[in-house]
Amino acid sequence: MIVAKTIAAAGAGLLMQAGAGCFSPTILEHDEEVVILRYGPWATVSEIAAKADSLCADYDRTAELVADAESLAEPSFREATFACLGSDRGAG
Repeated sequence: MIVAKTIAAAGAGLLMQAGAGCFSPTILEHDEEVVILRYGPWATVSEIAAKADSLCADYDRTAELVADAESLAEPSFREATFACLGSDRGAG
């Protein structure tokens, strides 16, 4: 009986650890022009925008939301597209 409870507790712990990775957005595209993230219903647009902003910051740019739509690949997920905008927009 003790062994069964220990195995059940260990299994639940592993499931919780594996499931924790599912809560972070999936990066579909990331370069100096655009960031596209797929996220689940537990995330807010502001959380996703913060993630996109940190990815655009790799290129000294900031993220601006362009589109946010339901994912065709995964039901109940969304895909947000952000443009990475820099301070050099007017130069050229």
